[in-house]
Amino acid sequence: MPRIAKADVNAALDLAAMRIRDAAGGDGRTSKADMTKALKTLTGTEKKLADVFFKFIDHRDFKTGAQVTSKDVDRAVAYARKTLIAKYDLDNNGLSSTEVKKMSLTGQLSVKLATELKAAAAGRSAIDEGTLWEFTEKATELSRKDLTASSSGIDATLARQIITACHQSSYTDVKTLKDAFEAVDQGEIVVRDFKDKKTGQLYTVIDYGAGDNTYGAIYKKGSATPLKSIQDGDIYAPEN
Repeated sequence: MPRIAKADVNAALDLAAMRIRDAAGGDGRTSKADMTKALKTLTGTEKKLADVFFKFIDHRDFKTGAQVTSKDVDRAVAYARKTLIAKYDLDNNGLSSTEVKKMSLTGQLSVKLATELKAAAAGRSAIDEGTLWEFTEKATELSRKDLTASSSGIDATLARQIITACHQSSYTDVKTLKDAFEAVDQGEIVVRDFKDKKTGQLYTVIDYGAGDNTYGAIYKKGSATPLKSIQDGDIYAPEN
Protein backbone atom coordinates (compact mmCIF):
# COMPACT_ATOMS: atom_id res chain seq x y z
CA MET A 1 0.00 0.00 0.00
CA PRO A 2 1.45 3.42 -0.90
CA ARG A 3 1.63 5.99 1.88
CA ILE A 4 -1.59 7.90 2.46
CA ALA A 5 -1.73 11.49 3.71
CA LYS A 6 -3.14 12.18 7.15
CA ALA A 7 -5.37 14.85 5.57
CA ASP A 8 -7.12 12.16 3.49
CA VAL A 9 -7.56 9.94 6.54
CA ASN A 10 -8.90 12.86 8.58
CA ALA A 11 -11.38 13.60 5.78
CA ALA A 12 -12.65 10.00 5.94
CA LEU A 13 -13.07 10.31 9.71
CA ASP A 14 -14.90 13.60 9.22
CA LEU A 15 -17.30 11.84 6.84
CA ALA A 16 -18.12 9.27 9.51
CA ALA A 17 -18.63 12.08 12.03
CA MET A 18 -20.99 13.82 9.60
CA ARG A 19 -23.04 10.63 9.29
CA ILE A 20 -23.37 10.49 13.07
CA ARG A 21 -24.47 14.12 13.27
CA ASP A 22 -26.92 13.63 10.39
CA ALA A 23 -28.49 10.69 12.23
CA ALA A 24 -29.53 12.95 15.12
CA GLY A 25 -33.17 13.25 16.03
CA GLY A 26 -35.14 16.46 16.26
CA ASP A 27 -33.38 17.34 19.51
CA GLY A 28 -29.97 17.35 17.81
CA ARG A 29 -28.81 14.28 19.75
CA THR A 30 -27.96 10.91 18.23
CA SER A 31 -29.27 7.92 20.14
CA LYS A 32 -28.35 4.29 19.55
CA ALA A 33 -31.71 3.82 17.83
CA ASP A 34 -31.04 6.85 15.60
CA MET A 35 -27.66 5.43 14.61
CA THR A 36 -29.03 1.95 13.96
CA LYS A 37 -31.56 3.46 11.57
CA ALA A 38 -28.93 5.61 9.82
CA LEU A 39 -26.55 2.67 9.35
CA LYS A 40 -29.15 0.92 7.21
CA THR A 41 -28.64 3.64 4.59
CA LEU A 42 -24.85 3.15 4.47
CA THR A 43 -22.72 0.39 2.98
CA GLY A 44 -19.22 -1.06 3.06
CA THR A 45 -16.35 0.60 4.87
CA GLU A 46 -18.27 3.84 5.40
CA LYS A 47 -20.94 1.91 7.33
CA LYS A 48 -18.35 0.04 9.42
CA LEU A 49 -16.45 3.22 10.29
CA ALA A 50 -19.60 5.16 11.22
CA ASP A 51 -20.72 2.28 13.44
CA VAL A 52 -17.35 1.82 15.14
CA PHE A 53 -16.79 5.54 15.62
CA PHE A 54 -20.25 6.03 17.13
CA LYS A 55 -19.54 3.24 19.61
CA PHE A 56 -16.16 4.85 20.34
CA ILE A 57 -17.85 8.19 21.11
CA ASP A 58 -20.54 6.52 23.20
CA HIS A 59 -17.89 4.66 25.21
CA ARG A 60 -16.01 7.91 25.89
CA ASP A 61 -19.20 9.56 27.14
CA PHE A 62 -19.70 9.82 30.87
CA LYS A 63 -22.64 7.45 30.59
CA THR A 64 -22.47 4.66 28.04
CA GLY A 65 -25.71 4.36 26.10
CA ALA A 66 -26.61 8.02 26.53
CA GLN A 67 -27.35 10.18 23.49
CA VAL A 68 -24.42 11.67 21.60
CA THR A 69 -24.36 15.42 21.03
CA SER A 70 -22.61 17.39 18.30
CA LYS A 71 -20.07 18.58 20.87
CA ASP A 72 -19.37 14.96 21.81
CA VAL A 73 -18.64 14.25 18.15
CA ASP A 74 -16.37 17.31 17.84
CA ARG A 75 -14.35 16.29 20.90
CA ALA A 76 -14.04 12.71 19.67
CA VAL A 77 -12.87 13.82 16.22
CA ALA A 78 -10.19 16.08 17.73
CA TYR A 79 -9.00 13.25 19.98
CA ALA A 80 -9.05 10.66 17.19
CA ARG A 81 -7.12 12.87 14.77
CA LYS A 82 -4.34 13.34 17.29
CA THR A 83 -4.27 10.00 19.11
CA LEU A 84 -5.63 7.47 16.63
CA ILE A 85 -4.18 8.88 13.41
CA ALA A 86 -1.38 11.49 13.67
CA LYS A 87 0.38 9.59 16.48
CA TYR A 88 1.22 6.76 14.07
CA ASP A 89 2.75 8.90 11.33
CA LEU A 90 6.13 8.82 13.05
CA ASP A 91 8.14 10.37 10.21
CA ASN A 92 5.37 12.81 9.25
CA ASN A 93 5.36 11.83 5.59
CA GLY A 94 2.08 9.96 5.34
CA LEU A 95 0.98 6.66 6.84
CA SER A 96 2.73 3.52 5.62
CA SER A 97 1.27 0.02 5.69
CA THR A 98 3.50 -0.82 8.65
CA GLU A 99 2.22 2.18 10.60
CA VAL A 100 -1.39 1.42 9.70
CA LYS A 101 -1.10 -2.12 11.08
CA LYS A 102 -0.35 -0.64 14.51
CA MET A 103 -3.46 1.55 14.52
CA SER A 104 -6.76 0.88 16.28
CA LEU A 105 -9.80 -0.38 14.38
CA THR A 106 -11.12 3.19 14.05
CA GLY A 107 -7.81 4.34 12.58
CA GLN A 108 -7.53 1.40 10.21
CA LEU A 109 -11.09 1.83 8.95
CA SER A 110 -10.42 5.54 8.43
CA VAL A 111 -7.39 4.67 6.32
CA LYS A 112 -9.36 2.09 4.33
CA LEU A 113 -12.21 4.49 3.63
CA ALA A 114 -9.75 7.25 2.68
CA THR A 115 -8.06 4.88 0.22
CA GLU A 116 -11.42 3.91 -1.31
CA LEU A 117 -12.56 7.53 -1.60
CA LYS A 118 -9.29 8.55 -3.22
CA ALA A 119 -9.50 5.70 -5.75
CA ALA A 120 -13.11 6.57 -6.57
CA ALA A 121 -12.23 10.24 -7.09
CA ALA A 122 -9.34 9.33 -9.38
CA GLY A 123 -11.67 7.24 -11.52
CA ARG A 124 -14.22 10.00 -12.01
CA SER A 125 -14.21 12.28 -15.02
CA ALA A 126 -15.20 15.94 -14.84
CA ILE A 127 -18.83 15.28 -15.74
CA ASP A 128 -19.15 12.85 -12.79
CA GLU A 129 -18.44 15.58 -10.23
CA GLY A 130 -21.13 17.10 -8.04
CA THR A 131 -20.32 20.80 -8.28
CA LEU A 132 -19.32 23.22 -11.03
CA TRP A 133 -16.13 24.05 -9.14
CA GLU A 134 -15.14 20.37 -9.03
CA PHE A 135 -15.94 20.06 -12.74
CA THR A 136 -13.60 22.94 -13.57
CA GLU A 137 -10.85 21.34 -11.46
CA LYS A 138 -10.97 18.21 -13.63
CA ALA A 139 -11.21 20.00 -16.96
CA THR A 140 -9.05 22.49 -18.85
CA GLU A 141 -10.73 25.75 -19.85
CA LEU A 142 -10.17 26.33 -23.56
CA SER A 143 -12.12 29.53 -24.11
CA ARG A 144 -14.48 31.98 -22.44
CA LYS A 145 -16.99 34.53 -23.71
CA ASP A 146 -19.03 36.89 -21.56
CA LEU A 147 -22.09 37.54 -23.68
CA THR A 148 -24.71 40.27 -23.52
CA ALA A 149 -27.67 41.13 -25.73
CA SER A 150 -25.37 43.19 -27.96
CA SER A 151 -22.85 40.37 -28.55
CA SER A 152 -22.41 39.12 -32.10
CA GLY A 153 -21.43 35.70 -33.42
CA ILE A 154 -24.10 33.68 -31.58
CA ASP A 155 -24.94 30.81 -33.94
CA ALA A 156 -28.07 28.64 -33.85
CA THR A 157 -26.53 25.94 -31.64
CA LEU A 158 -25.23 28.41 -29.07
CA ALA A 159 -28.56 30.23 -29.09
CA ARG A 160 -30.37 26.99 -28.32
CA GLN A 161 -27.85 26.17 -25.59
CA ILE A 162 -28.43 29.54 -23.95
CA ILE A 163 -32.21 29.14 -24.05
CA THR A 164 -32.20 25.61 -22.61
CA ALA A 165 -29.64 26.66 -19.98
CA CYS A 166 -32.15 29.26 -18.80
CA HIS A 167 -34.71 26.50 -18.33
CA GLN A 168 -32.49 24.94 -15.63
CA SER A 169 -33.57 27.71 -13.24
CA SER A 170 -36.94 29.38 -12.85
CA TYR A 171 -36.66 31.00 -16.28
CA THR A 172 -38.71 28.29 -17.97
CA ASP A 173 -40.66 30.81 -20.07
CA VAL A 174 -37.54 31.90 -21.98
CA LYS A 175 -38.05 31.22 -25.68
CA THR A 176 -35.65 33.59 -27.43
CA LEU A 177 -32.19 35.07 -26.92
CA LYS A 178 -33.83 38.37 -26.07
CA ASP A 179 -35.85 36.63 -23.34
CA ALA A 180 -32.69 34.99 -22.01
CA PHE A 181 -30.63 38.16 -21.63
CA GLU A 182 -33.56 39.99 -20.09
CA ALA A 183 -34.08 37.22 -17.53
CA VAL A 184 -30.56 36.63 -16.17
CA ASP A 185 -28.80 38.82 -13.62
CA GLN A 186 -26.88 41.75 -15.12
CA GLY A 187 -28.04 40.61 -18.58
CA GLU A 188 -24.84 38.56 -18.90
CA ILE A 189 -24.29 34.91 -19.81
CA VAL A 190 -20.90 33.19 -19.60
CA VAL A 191 -19.99 30.61 -22.24
CA ARG A 192 -16.92 28.45 -21.66
CA ASP A 193 -15.46 25.48 -23.52
CA PHE A 194 -13.66 22.79 -21.52
CA LYS A 195 -11.66 19.65 -22.21
CA ASP A 196 -11.92 16.81 -19.68
CA LYS A 197 -8.40 16.11 -18.39
CA LYS A 198 -9.14 12.39 -18.07
CA THR A 199 -11.23 11.52 -21.14
CA GLY A 200 -10.50 14.37 -23.56
CA GLN A 201 -14.23 14.98 -24.02
CA LEU A 202 -15.10 18.55 -25.03
CA TYR A 203 -17.86 20.38 -23.17
CA THR A 204 -19.60 23.74 -23.39
CA VAL A 205 -20.68 25.25 -20.09
CA ILE A 206 -23.31 27.98 -20.03
CA ASP A 207 -23.79 29.74 -16.71
CA TYR A 208 -25.45 32.90 -15.44
CA GLY A 209 -26.56 34.58 -12.24
CA ALA A 210 -30.01 34.07 -10.79
CA GLY A 211 -30.54 35.76 -7.46
CA ASP A 212 -26.85 35.72 -6.49
CA ASN A 213 -26.57 32.02 -7.36
CA THR A 214 -25.03 30.29 -10.36
CA TYR A 215 -27.29 28.37 -12.73
CA GLY A 216 -26.93 26.99 -16.23
CA ALA A 217 -26.10 23.77 -18.05
CA ILE A 218 -23.28 21.61 -19.38
CA TYR A 219 -23.37 20.30 -22.95
CA LYS A 220 -21.23 18.06 -25.07
CA LYS A 221 -19.48 20.35 -27.54
CA GLY A 222 -21.79 21.01 -30.49
CA SER A 223 -24.93 19.66 -28.82
CA ALA A 224 -27.89 21.78 -27.71
CA THR A 225 -29.25 19.06 -25.40
CA PRO A 226 -28.26 19.65 -21.75
CA LEU A 227 -26.08 16.88 -20.36
CA LYS A 228 -26.15 18.28 -16.83
CA SER A 229 -27.99 21.05 -15.02
CA ILE A 230 -26.20 23.63 -12.87
CA GLN A 231 -28.29 24.75 -9.91
CA ASP A 232 -26.82 26.98 -7.23
CA GLY A 233 -23.35 25.81 -8.28
CA ASP A 234 -24.22 22.10 -7.94
CA ILE A 235 -24.52 19.66 -10.83
CA TYR A 236 -27.67 17.57 -11.33
CA ALA A 237 -29.51 15.67 -14.03
CA PRO A 238 -30.94 18.22 -16.49
CA GLU A 239 -34.40 19.70 -16.16
CA ASN A 240 -36.76 18.84 -19.01
